[in-house]
Amino acid sequence: MEILKESLALKDYLVSIRRHLHENPELSGREFNTVKLICGELDKMGVEYVNIPDGGVLAHIDGPQEGKAVLLRADCDALPIDELPMNAKKPKACVSKVPGVAHMCGHDGHTAMLLGAAKILSQNRDAIKGRVWLLFERGEEGTNNIYYVMKYIQEKGLKIDAAFAEHTDTSLRAGQLNCQPGPAHAGAFSYQVTLTGKGGHGSRPDRSNNPIDCFVAIYECIKSIRMNYVEPTVILTNSMGMVRAGAAGNVIPQTLTFSGTCRFYDASAGNIFKTKFKEIVQAQAALFGCEAAFDRLVGPILPVINNEDLAKVGAQAIESMLGSGILAPKDLNMGSESFSVLCKYYPGVMMRVGIGNEEEGISIGGHHPGFDMDE
Repeated sequence: MEILKESLALKDYLVSIRRHLHENPELSGREFNTVKLICGELDKMGVEYVNIPDGGVLAHIDGPQEGKAVLLRADCDALPIDELPMNAKKPKACVSKVPGVAHMCGHDGHTAMLLGAAKILSQNRDAIKGRVWLLFERGEEGTNNIYYVMKYIQEKGLKIDAAFAEHTDTSLRAGQLNCQPGPAHAGAFSYQVTLTGKGGHGSRPDRSNNPIDCFVAIYECIKSIRMNYVEPTVILTNSMGMVRAGAAGNVIPQTLTFSGTCRFYDASAGNIFKTKFKEIVQAQAALFGCEAAFDRLVGPILPVINNEDLAKVGAQAIESMLGSGILAPKDLNMGSESFSVLCKYYPGVMMRVGIGNEEEGISIGGHHPGFDMDE
């Protein structure tokens, strides 16, 4: 198999798939047309698959000889973001056509690459020893659809010896790859809380229980968790990305909703944060005369820790195909990944694929409206 030559021959195919998905993104758990496209492409290749309800597409390609069962995984959902037509310098090659939804984390590229791998592997079945699983996962961006995938795998008793995934990365220039053992993605705890107080006229705050006051007290206390309860040498971050309350400056609102995430590499630190977070919310709500509803408490989910032996296998394969000097080191990543669930059950590696290009303005990281990739 001349993998590099065959891959380069697929460039136009890969770019067309990626651009179609980019222009037609779908949110987590709603990837209906995306799944339809994936299944249609697999049908053309003659690759067997099952469309797991709510989970994604799980395909497999078997070789004529016995061997290991290796899973390759890509995610396919988009984010609730309005995309900017420009990257850091120039107009992008393509832009989302769906208002408020965009592939600002590279999942369109991930899906295109796995379909390319499926095409090459399906045309070279005789060279495969064992089975290759191809997982197109839905809902990676926080809706936990991996649950349905794992449920299917375990109920069917499917054999998986190793799992590999990759993530595009603008901090690495196009042409660079990262495949190193150890910490790859942080664990996470995500939350959303609604505070219900007593609304009223802005001139008489004494007749109201303002949930904004309650939130400010909660916010200040949460900031102290890291310092007061977690060892100083342990990595842990927290941020809130959404606070929603009120519609007018002279009206005290009835409710306030806030949400955010905590990231860590030590699961015990994540559990400490979750416990103290709940205690703070409940105590401050009682103090301010508000009711607190925990709309969402997810996790703590585990970090991704790359298996040492598999990372060596991946690094050796990369260098044998692309030459020495292609591998680049990568700083600790505080983003989280549902791939951690697969890594809990099977040895796994999350690699990074460089897509950055400073000269072309492709330097903005994921989850930002200016995100772009060097195709």
